[in-house]
Amino acid sequence: MKNKDGPVIAVALDSSFNFYYQGNLDALRREGAQLKFFSPASDKKPPACDALYIGGGFPEVLAAPLEQNQSMKKSIKKMAEDGMPVYAECGGLMYLSKSITSKQRKKYGMVGLFDAGVVMTSHPVINYTKGVIGSGTPITGSSDRKFRGHEFHYSRMSDLPRGSGLAICLYDETCGGENYGIGIQNGNDGLMIHNTLASYGHIYFDVADFASHFVANCARYRRR
Repeated sequence: MKNKDGPVIAVALDSSFNFYYQGNLDALRREGAQLKFFSPASDKKPPACDALYIGGGFPEVLAAPLEQNQSMKKSIKKMAEDGMPVYAECGGLMYLSKSITSKQRKKYGMVGLFDAGVVMTSHPVINYTKGVIGSGTPITGSSDRKFRGHEFHYSRMSDLPRGSGLAICLYDETCGGENYGIGIQNGNDGLMIHNTLASYGHIYFDVADFASHFVANCARYRRR
């Protein structure tokens, strides 16, 4: 598949969303995806696309313009609710939540795809991570779901609904031994809704076939 004919993945890139493994972007292109970049803070909506990739960074830096950009937030929420594949890491998770509360206790409204908020903290969470991602996410198939990556954030999730299913297990290969990260809650990460996976962790795609699964899901969405 040539890239010019491949599915389009819109990648968030501005002062708030700017941390990506270059290897992940290279892997998506290698699998045939076209990448188009956009700013959630200043653009009115994402470019025409078959999937969204909202990476890490510091959305609290541009919290006010992100909150004020209603057309962008509505567009992204509608895309996700329509079943478009969406993969979000750290800052992307924060942006897809219902709000970000600053250390000064000012609350900024975000996309609201997930019924949970984010509260900024004074101390960072920094870990190398590894574990297993559940099947049925935008980046996984039925096998080969072990991953490696890292987490680095100055925030925590709040008001997480009881019984929220988390798709990523930050333990050893049996998901029952040593912990390899903090994640969202109790050593687990990865909120799932519709066809969206959002986590605090940054996952390195080339550990497994995550890029090929993501691009394949984009292609399926494009054909429907």
